[in-house]
Amino acid sequence: MVDRDYGFPFQPYSIQNEFMNSLYDTLSKGKIGIFESPTGTGKSLSIICGSLRWLKDHDDNGMESNNTKKSDTKEDEDDEPDWVKAFQVTNKAEQQREILRKEKRNDLRKRIQRARQLEESRASFTFGESDPSLRWKKRQKMDNAKKEKKKKDDDDEFLLDEYVSDDENNDKEPTSSNDSNSNLSKEVRELLAKLEPTKSALSNAQEQDDEEDEDNFDQLKIYYTSRTHSQLSQFIHEVHKTMYSPDTWTIPLGSRKNTCIHKDVKKLKSVQRMNEACLELQKKTSTSATKCPYLPSKTERSQWNTFRDHALAKVRDIEDLVQVGEQMGICPYYGSRYALRPAQLVVLPYQHLLHASTRDSLGISLKNSVVIIDEAHNLIETITTIHTITMTLQQTRMAFSQLVQYVQRYKNRLHVKNMAYIRQILSIVKALIKLLEPGDDNDSKNKKDCVMGVNEFVHLLGIDHINMFKIEKYLKASHLARKLNGFIDKEELKKQSSISDQQQKNSSTTMPTLTIIESFLLTLTNPDKDGRIVINYSENNQPQVKYMLLNPAEVFQPIVDDAKSIILAGGTMEPITDFVNILLHHVAPSQIDRLSCGHIIPPSNMAVMSIDTGPTGKSFLFRYDNRQDEKLMDEVGQAIVNLCNIIPDGVVCFFSSFTYLDQLYKRWSQYPQNGTTILSRLEKKKKVFKEPRESNQVENTLRDYAMHIDQSGGALLLCVVNGKMSEGINFSDQLGRGVIMIGLPFANRSSVELQEKIKYASEMNPGQSDAGNEYYENLCMRGVNQSIGRAIRHRNDYATIILLDQRYSQPRIRNKLPGWIGNHVEHCDKFGMAMGNTVRFFKQFR
Repeated sequence: MVDRDYGFPFQPYSIQNEFMNSLYDTLSKGKIGIFESPTGTGKSLSIICGSLRWLKDHDDNGMESNNTKKSDTKEDEDDEPDWVKAFQVTNKAEQQREILRKEKRNDLRKRIQRARQLEESRASFTFGESDPSLRWKKRQKMDNAKKEKKKKDDDDEFLLDEYVSDDENNDKEPTSSNDSNSNLSKEVRELLAKLEPTKSALSNAQEQDDEEDEDNFDQLKIYYTSRTHSQLSQFIHEVHKTMYSPDTWTIPLGSRKNTCIHKDVKKLKSVQRMNEACLELQKKTSTSATKCPYLPSKTERSQWNTFRDHALAKVRDIEDLVQVGEQMGICPYYGSRYALRPAQLVVLPYQHLLHASTRDSLGISLKNSVVIIDEAHNLIETITTIHTITMTLQQTRMAFSQLVQYVQRYKNRLHVKNMAYIRQILSIVKALIKLLEPGDDNDSKNKKDCVMGVNEFVHLLGIDHINMFKIEKYLKASHLARKLNGFIDKEELKKQSSISDQQQKNSSTTMPTLTIIESFLLTLTNPDKDGRIVINYSENNQPQVKYMLLNPAEVFQPIVDDAKSIILAGGTMEPITDFVNILLHHVAPSQIDRLSCGHIIPPSNMAVMSIDTGPTGKSFLFRYDNRQDEKLMDEVGQAIVNLCNIIPDGVVCFFSSFTYLDQLYKRWSQYPQNGTTILSRLEKKKKVFKEPRESNQVENTLRDYAMHIDQSGGALLLCVVNGKMSEGINFSDQLGRGVIMIGLPFANRSSVELQEKIKYASEMNPGQSDAGNEYYENLCMRGVNQSIGRAIRHRNDYATIILLDQRYSQPRIRNKLPGWIGNHVEHCDKFGMAMGNTVRFFKQFR
């Protein structure tokens, strides 16, 4: 292994060096890496130092090598064929382009350095004309100078523009009267364009660069993404610790919800509403009084340049970027997009990277870039969730009503093409309503929950005569959903102005239902094999239809195709087979590197045990059909009581579901053993807390749990696998001296959606007879691994991990545990053996 200096801010451990070396090599070879490094091993710093060292080496050297590829001799130059000469001229043009870009890069570096020096030299730094009202007054004067010829209707802003369908527009090419080829076909003109004389290639390259922003050039990039906003902020904080912070142009990307500084738009509750309001403020028909004052015009490019310079002058998180925008009076949302191309490190949330339309709207190009996806253990589930759309009967009815209302208002002013497409959309929505409505008694008996392919669903609706691809293009080009939502919002405001304040409080905000309908209709253009339609009539007495994505590889494929290299990293990436068999099944095994690091703690700081039986010898086998066994409930309760007697401080216990947790808790609190209940015996040693079902109560529960441990010395927290406390929560030191996993949290196999996913996994891997069961087990073990990974958070931490189920002793299950845990599991067939091991383990830390 090559010995490189990665500029790690501390003396790195051996596993950190191993991680950085492997990461560097994977990036250099342009491969896909699946890296597992336990929490507490400095994973984030290892990612930062390994990837940024690679970026610095290959960015500068790569540009130099491209710019210095020149012929050393002119021998036989005149004898070369014309096509070779043409290639040489074109190649010189590319060289010239690279030279120009390098000059621009140096100029931008100087600008950014000046911006950094300016900020550092002034304690209370302001950006000059920070009041956007000054720009607003300038624009108002320009608008007033342009007299409107006629006053438009108040609702014209929601009227659809004239729409010409793609099949009518294909043959309409812009031509010039001086063009001698204007009478030729499109295909012939395109061919002639490719064969144009190359003598002007150098000048053409110069002209093209002159048309581009003087400082705007593509930059070798690293895109880093993680699951939550707090994780992204923590990553930025870690970058600050490294030697790369001063010289790495970094830009964070976020939604309008996190970056908008317009006070009226910020008041809106949903991101969808904020997006629509923002776009309305940018319309050409808007006057100075209604346009967003934080968006400089094209003639004010220097202000965008200044924002970019200061945004890149320091490594900033979203909050820092918003502060820059507020001080300058420039929109951070669009300002970050302006700074995107020259940036070297782009930090963004999962959804921005994994959703193609969001990437396009942000101007993200992954061509030849590095993509690092942290906390990637749930990547497959995240992709399927983002691309799964659910629509209720209530939403379809509301969308139909709103569309009818819109047509009634504008029917005499809408272009014939718009009317034709809206009528088709109305017929589709009407068919959806008919499908989801319960109907009469005889009809409702035949309406049962079902799953089908997209083609079958389209046929069932009776809309197979409608070209869904044209509908898709129309919805995207016309912005019908946005126009309709704006129209409905205005109608709602009119109604509210005529009712009392109390009535306004009681009225509910209209949901942007056509946006949901549009998202669902767009899924009907997906390949039939990639997803399923699930129709559910019994979901909370609210019939609904859902498009469920089955093939996340289809969504992830463009990222794989464009990116130079991809790193999937996490603290617990096992089981890895799902990534290989489902997400990356089209990638050759030789193109995938794997690394599973051990932990930095000494082996003596962790005790992992699988226990087969309880204190009275009853087998621990928590199958679904055993969960009503009262003796088993009592046995596991007695086991937890005994373990809590010897495990100090905090103990975290995980159950397969809220239902089973509540069932056990009720049993332990009501049925006494030897005169006392199990719950009362637990309370004598440790205060018992339960994970709340409501998300807004989780923080309070965690605070009370930690406070009781700190003040009284012991507490037991009962949690649920895949709940709020099984991921992202840090139970370090005394908060988690013991983690107990009760059973294997297998999902309900009778679920029609899960059955489809298992079936799809089998179809994707026909050579593996057990691929469906493999997927089912992996789904379970991923939840187990995330839960037990809550303990051991740093080098000096220590804890015991206890697995209560005899199936954990099976090699098939044990091999799906993270390496740093699975390799240290001690099988205890008797409960007494586990008690002895636990006593000896904690005795060494007294």
